[in-house]
Amino acid sequence: MAWPRSLRGATASAWRRIAHGVRWSRVTLADAAANVYLLRVAAGKVLPEHSHRGGELTQVLHGAFHDGDERFAAGDFDEADDSVHHQPVVATCGECICRTSVEGRVAFDGAIARVLGSLLGM
Repeated sequence: MAWPRSLRGATASAWRRIAHGVRWSRVTLADAAANVYLLRVAAGKVLPEHSHRGGELTQVLHGAFHDGDERFAAGDFDEADDSVHHQPVVATCGECICRTSVEGRVAFDGAIARVLGSLLGM
């Protein structure tokens, strides 16, 4: 896979299944402090409700999702901070692949999602 110039030198782990219809891959950059990952989510899948303890910037690489307020499709960016509480839902027409960069942690509402997020460093 050829990375864009801004991610030259990056590596990605193999896709790991973290829930039914949800796969995750850690992106490692030269800046070891960066928290960047890829999400690959099946069509129609509803992700856990959450807010943020810092900023989150998500770019849709393939497919589309909505967060209750807006729809995001390939090429779009979604920016969230600690004022945003949402539950992304992938469009029913196909899977969605996103690249996400997180400052701080994702604050999941549910106990299982909190534990899993902690284990993954989300």
